[in-house]
Amino acid sequence: MFAITVWWRWKWKCINMFNAAGKRRDREKFVKDQAKEVTMAYTKAKLHNQVKRTRVEREIKWIRLSPGWIKINTDGASKGKPVLVSAGGVIHDENGAWCQGVALNIRIYTASLAELWGVYYGLVIAWERRSQRVELEVDSEVVVGFLKIGISG
Repeated sequence: MFAITVWWRWKWKCINMFNAAGKRRDREKFVKDQAKEVTMAYTKAKLHNQVKRTRVEREIKWIRLSPGWIKINTDGASKGKPVLVSAGGVIHDENGAWCQGVALNIRIYTASLAELWGVYYGLVIAWERRSQRVELEVDSEVVVGFLKIGISG
């Protein structure tokens, strides 16, 4: 509550100093309401995080592929729901050396569709390279589910 009170006092002082016309509120009640709202939001977020704590941490490292194999690593990103989307991917040989890459700016989709576009173009490149042994690595559990069982609807 202290930080909220200090911030609002500073803001109101600036408003008064620059003669900005504004509504006069019951400032004590207003600050208490703000503090209550912040406390409720914090408590709700804390409870939400406790429920969703099924996170599993694991070490991520390069694992050498068998001879003749390539690995495709793809990723997609979006800003907002849905907004502009981009995707990309890299292909490595069995020694981890970079072979080829792709970067895309996609229209308006969701993050999962961006991930799928990255997978699609990574596989297109592998096909064009006539690669027969391909390992695909994706960081989206949703996309892995789509690839395993398909997309319905």
